[in-house]
Amino acid sequence: MEIFLARQPVFDRNLNAVAYELLFRSGNVGTAIIDDPTKATMQVMVNAFSEIGLEKITNGKPALVNITHDILVRGDLPKGLQKLLIPEVLEDVVVDGNVIQEVKNLVALGYKVALDDFVYSDAWRPLIGLAHYIKLDVMALGTAGVREQLARLKACGNVQGKLLAEKVETHEEYELYKALGFDFFQGYFLSKPHVMVGQSVPASSLVITSLLGEVSKHDYDVDRVAHILAQDPRLSYKLMRVVNSASFGLSRTVKSIDDTIVLLGAYELKRWAAMLAFSAVDNKASELMVTAIIRAKMCELVAKRLQRQHPGSYFTAGLLSMLDALLDRPLEQIFSQMPLSAELELALLTGSGDIGCVLLSVKAYEDGRFDDIPTMGLEATDMWEVYMEALEWADVARHSMLGE
Repeated sequence: MEIFLARQPVFDRNLNAVAYELLFRSGNVGTAIIDDPTKATMQVMVNAFSEIGLEKITNGKPALVNITHDILVRGDLPKGLQKLLIPEVLEDVVVDGNVIQEVKNLVALGYKVALDDFVYSDAWRPLIGLAHYIKLDVMALGTAGVREQLARLKACGNVQGKLLAEKVETHEEYELYKALGFDFFQGYFLSKPHVMVGQSVPASSLVITSLLGEVSKHDYDVDRVAHILAQDPRLSYKLMRVVNSASFGLSRTVKSIDDTIVLLGAYELKRWAAMLAFSAVDNKASELMVTAIIRAKMCELVAKRLQRQHPGSYFTAGLLSMLDALLDRPLEQIFSQMPLSAELELALLTGSGDIGCVLLSVKAYEDGRFDDIPTMGLEATDMWEVYMEALEWADVARHSMLGE
């Protein structure tokens, strides 16, 4: 099924694109018909972060997304997207105590917040100081109306670096509003909204290859992993739920992805991120996921008993060896899209190298082909102990991921 989304860039005073506003579209058309603003916003979020992929849409720049009163007061906005998302508080939001508190919460978490189609009233005053962007519809206001709004805003305090002129239609208007002190600009003169089309597929299938490809590296980038996780809010939520589960025994509740990453540490993040990616694959039996986790843990434990370097790579190999069953695609096709090390790719495709030898041994043990287990210096009792330890660990992992 085709899905649609429009984007329109936001430019600074030097006409450099600094962000993109994401706009709801129900088809490949220039304008949108919106019956339910909250539903439209959630559809934009799903299409951007889980379906098309935000990197493809914004080239790494943040995205402004309209946020309704209901989303704010319910606290429905994901809390781990600070670097990717700029919530844009709509002009028809009723500014009450709940809205003010939620905006404060978002700012405290590191979000930059925008006020859309701003027209001054005393009710909005508490949000002016919190906002990073204040958008004025210069077409609707006209030059005189814009000057009046600027005077009211400046009376509230310093708004330098916040003012965004929206619906700038001509070069003359751009020069005028630039002279009046606007810092950012958006409108047809600069760039019309561009409709992007994608195919609706399970979100986890879109992020799984990039996520697993990243965590398979010895020197993977923690920030990059967090960025990938944030593209699928389900994974961010699952990871936070894991860390907050009883099995971690933390004395406080973790409320952000950044805190989660710090508390997990690089090694545990690598392992949990990979497992959660597997657990989010749609339409697959949970038992298949459990099998992958047991295999991965056995590979890691065998590597440790053999005193191999980088046992985490063996764990990753065990997980990745199940990708063909989980994604219904050949491993060769999957790995062509993943930046795996040559050692890991050869181990998975040909069973060569030390990682491949351990993986083949574990798979043979799973199948009961004990005579096919290569001689590596481990006794049969060692493999039994490894298997039992992996079973116990996988059970704890499964319960943590399911929040049981």
